[in-house]
Amino acid sequence: MGDLIAYLQRCGCSAHVAGRDAIEAEPPQRPQVDAAYLRMELDAYLRVWREMHPGVHAELMHAPPKNLQP
Repeated sequence: MGDLIAYLQRCGCSAHVAGRDAIEAEPPQRPQVDAAYLRMELDAYLRVWREMHPGVHAELMHAPPKNLQP
């Protein structure tokens, strides 16, 4: 997981361990950019990382809306 976190941070994302098998990550924030586009960007980073690490399983999961997170 450390390699994925480091990769996402090099891409400008914020990323940290969020559980035994989970990483919480957000793409770089930019004004005037739709949240759906930012999610698509994060998915692209993850797809590239998976290509660089064949055989490793990683997937983008939906997070609850920020106002519902503890």
